[in-house]
Amino acid sequence: MYPSLVNSNILFFRSAYNVQVIVDDNEPEERLLNRFRREVMKAGVIQECKTRRFFENKPDKKKRKSREAAKRNRRRRPQARTAPQANTEGSNSKKDEEEDNWELPEGDLPF
Repeated sequence: MYPSLVNSNILFFRSAYNVQVIVDDNEPEERLLNRFRREVMKAGVIQECKTRRFFENKPDKKKRKSREAAKRNRRRRPQARTAPQANTEGSNSKKDEEEDNWELPEGDLPF
C-alpha cells in the first residue's frame, strides 16, 4: 500500500470505525452478535458505505447536506405550536366570565 494512503480513510470518516466488542464469559453468540450489530450501527459504518457506494456530484451533495441539516433542526425546534392555541381558548373564556358583570333583574320578565 502507498504510504500516503495509509491514513486516507481516517481523514474522510466522521469517527473511528474500529468497532470493538469484548466477549463476556459464557455469553451466547446471538447476544454477542446483537451487541456487535448495535455498535456498528452506532458508529455509522453501514450508512457511510451506502453514501459512498456511488459518486455524488456537488449539487447532490449540497442537497443531501441541507436535508440532513433540516432534519437535525426539526428535532431541535420546540413542539409547542399546538399548545398555545388550546391555552388561548381557555384564557378567553375566563376573561369573558370576569368581564361579564350583568345582573339579572328580579322578578318575572315581561315577555
